[in-house]
Amino acid sequence: MVLRRKRRRPVACIVHDHGYGPERCYRVGYAEISGNDRSRGRGHGWGRGGTQWPVRILLGALTLSVVVASGAAGIERYLYLKYVAPQAPPVQAKISSADIQGWEEQGRGLPFRAPPVVLTFHEVNKDSKSPYALTPEAFDAQLTALEKAGYRTLNAKQFDHYMNGGAVPRRSVLITFDDGTGGLWKYADRILAKHRMHGTIFAITGSMDKHRPYYLTWREIERMYKSGRWDFQSHTRAMHGRAAVDAVGTEGAPLANRLWLTSEHRRETEAEYRARVRHDLLGSIDDIVDHGMPAPRMFAVPFSAGPDQENVGSQDIQELKELQGQRLLNGIFPLVMTDHSSIPLTASRRAAAAGTVQRVEVFSKTTPDEMLRNIARMVQVAPDMDRPLYDVENWAGRQTNTGFDVFLGEPAPPGAPRYAKADYRPSSSVDWTDYRATAIIERLGNGTNQAALGVRTNSVEPVTVVVTQNRAVLLVDGYEVASRALDKASEHTVTIEVRRQGTAVVIDGHVKLNHTSDREPATLSGGITIRSGVNHEGDQWPAFQALTISPRDATKTLG
Repeated sequence: MVLRRKRRRPVACIVHDHGYGPERCYRVGYAEISGNDRSRGRGHGWGRGGTQWPVRILLGALTLSVVVASGAAGIERYLYLKYVAPQAPPVQAKISSADIQGWEEQGRGLPFRAPPVVLTFHEVNKDSKSPYALTPEAFDAQLTALEKAGYRTLNAKQFDHYMNGGAVPRRSVLITFDDGTGGLWKYADRILAKHRMHGTIFAITGSMDKHRPYYLTWREIERMYKSGRWDFQSHTRAMHGRAAVDAVGTEGAPLANRLWLTSEHRRETEAEYRARVRHDLLGSIDDIVDHGMPAPRMFAVPFSAGPDQENVGSQDIQELKELQGQRLLNGIFPLVMTDHSSIPLTASRRAAAAGTVQRVEVFSKTTPDEMLRNIARMVQVAPDMDRPLYDVENWAGRQTNTGFDVFLGEPAPPGAPRYAKADYRPSSSVDWTDYRATAIIERLGNGTNQAALGVRTNSVEPVTVVVTQNRAVLLVDGYEVASRALDKASEHTVTIEVRRQGTAVVIDGHVKLNHTSDREPATLSGGITIRSGVNHEGDQWPAFQALTISPRDATKTLG
């Protein structure tokens, strides 16, 4: 006989879905308490009824968002690895206490507030052999030298503010880099951060994301800009190179030359040249703006070769410089940077009026001491010197084979020119105005020699007074505008007072010469020049016995 377990009969059993599928329910009294789910609108259990599909849609959306976010993060990670190079750790240059002491000493004596000086770097790279590339250690040493000498750095906005009439800042520099090379992200960025300094990059925008790892990528640029340490300005979009300028294949800078159109067997017209250059420069602005940065207001000329070269047109070169060169560039960029120019206008009010700023270039072989000396020559100083004749190292523009001693009456060496000229602090006096220069000139011979004192050096209208034993001549921009007879003597005292647009000359206390310019005052500022010459080799040179420079007393005038 087989024993069978008696099955338990359900009590008041009903079939119900608690969210886990249909199942029997043995709860005593359940049917009486809960009734039938259908009569209650299936309100019991969250997985059925009116809440079923919204919940499922919500869960699906959340799942999809997680998948999308994970995919986006993966793509971003891939692009980061592809377009953002790993940064090298900051280095520490080997610097001695003697180095630091010397750099601090070079900063002493310079004004606390002065117009900024612009520096040009090109590349920071530990492996490059280029004369333009600094090692990370060398770059660290240069920034340390700037710190110890009392210089701070400006960003592009602060520099632009000063150049547009803002207050003169503390002694400072604008650190610029040309081209936009990859080493600036990999090496220079962390060194700049270490010194809490700021850099401005003039980027060849058409080369970004290309020719890696030599050039930066836009993702690196965006990170550099967001750090607050970097600004980005224009160095053209695609004109940093050489191209044919004639039928035989002579190459020149595309910015500075009309190009040869091979298919048409001719050179660009001036209109085509202007249209091409303008399209490139505006394109470089668009490239920077499209990546979330402000429109650049500064431009660095590639190779320092501007559109004022001889084959841009057939007009007179001076007219061409104004028409094609400065107007073309300044019509787009208020400030144009160059490393080489015939008149070195460092950052100043006069440079702002001209729209051109000359920079101090730093090479791989430039030592920190040399860099500081070059900067100091550019720092604007006040026109207040008692004995500038003994400040020999700050006189520039002298001819080869002519020593400064000729201005003090010493004979020139055999074969030396019979004429000598020297400019005092030509780069650090470009904003001089409202000052007075007085020279005592002796050993003037009877028709055998002459000497001159000039003011407004390298301005658009320099003024010079030439004296002999018995005559004084006033020259403006090299042309004679007035002449006066002098009491015949071997010594004369010349005083020149420089005002905004007026120049007043008094010789020996009573002979007066005057000139008033109609040019813009900002273009007339400048320092002083001395000249000396003999009519025949062997004649005695005149001598500057004394020279002083002082601020003009506004309550007293010469005439």
